[in-house]
Amino acid sequence: MNAKTTTVTLVANGVTREFEFSHAERLLRMPRNGGWHLPEKSKFEFVDYGLRRRQDKKGNSGK
Repeated sequence: MNAKTTTVTLVANGVTREFEFSHAERLLRMPRNGGWHLPEKSKFEFVDYGLRRRQDKKGNSGK
């Protein structure tokens, strides 16, 4: 059986491509990476030289 791999979508110069999680993280760490960046509506964010899932913002229930 194949293990499930997490993919991250990156965009550069109008090209959208999916990369394996660790490879996408390495690309984003590079100073000259060819323009690759995360799209605005990505499930991930690049913080402190690392990728992580965005946290869901839960509303205040008023209690």
